[in-house]
Amino acid sequence: MGLTLGWYYHLPPCASADEVAATVDDSLQLLLQAHRERGAPVALAITGSLLERIAESRPACLALLRAAVEDGHVQSLACTFYEVCPFLVPPRYLRMQIERDLACKERLLGLRPTAFWPGNLAWAPVLGALLRELGLRAAVIGETHLREAQQTQLWQWLQGSVTHMGSVLVDTLAGDPLEGRRFALELEGGARLQLVMASSGLRGALSFGTQGAIHHAWDDAPLDAAVRDARARSPRWQAFSGDDGDRINPVSIHQYRRLLAGLGPILTGLPAADHDAEVMEFLPAHAPGGIAFWQDETAAAWLRLLDEVYRAVDAGAVAIDDVLPLQDVFPVFWKRIARARWFHERAWSLASRIPR
Repeated sequence: MGLTLGWYYHLPPCASADEVAATVDDSLQLLLQAHRERGAPVALAITGSLLERIAESRPACLALLRAAVEDGHVQSLACTFYEVCPFLVPPRYLRMQIERDLACKERLLGLRPTAFWPGNLAWAPVLGALLRELGLRAAVIGETHLREAQQTQLWQWLQGSVTHMGSVLVDTLAGDPLEGRRFALELEGGARLQLVMASSGLRGALSFGTQGAIHHAWDDAPLDAAVRDARARSPRWQAFSGDDGDRINPVSIHQYRRLLAGLGPILTGLPAADHDAEVMEFLPAHAPGGIAFWQDETAAAWLRLLDEVYRAVDAGAVAIDDVLPLQDVFPVFWKRIARARWFHERAWSLASRIPR
């Protein structure tokens, strides 16, 4: 029993070479060096598109990462090649995104991942079967998602000027603690996908935003308290704390090194499959943060434009390689940032190739 630390790295395809360099020099390199010094295990999910750019511009970092994967203290997780939102991408493209990520990591890191980390912990129901078909045996999901999946829907007859129906979702877990519990998703034919729950509480305590313990560069008390709590609870659970990799930076690295030293022997890799896990028959779609970021007019306009690009592919006018970068969630999630123009201009150029 113990705690797994996991970090997710991604940059959109519109990111500059300087942004890639900063991600490596001011975050990933610091993380790898800290874990090498301590010999501490860590799970890393780096999108294939970013990994390829690291290989091109920072080969020394790639060599350090590959050596860490080969000696076992870095566990490489699969994700999508670009950071896509699974329920906004047609399943055939979702498969391509994961296949390309797997092939990239096998080529550059020497090992094919067996666990999957969806960007922003978003989910589509088709992912379970798709991951197993691609040889992946486990997936990271959020604690919030797990609780949502076990809500039950209650229908109500409402009386007013016109009789109508309404429904509410009731949390069947009722706030019950999840530590110490194991879950797996049942798939066709009796297969199972292990579900690794990312703890909201641990993420908040250790790393989230600028309030987590590692961000208090000159105050040891928050981190010391978090370490004591984790060590006290570790006999009861196999926990996972996952966050964006840019939380590791020149400000937080001091406390992060202290975190690795303090957690010491309770740090582990992802757990092996648990045959006694509680089995879930269905895992519904999930959006990060509970926000419908894909439903406003700007996002709707972008998704309609992307539909035209898919039509151009089907008509043989556009190559799939030109489409995959446009599926990055950036123009939907960061829709009001000016660099979203990068996506809209390219998509319109491709959509305009549809034969008239």
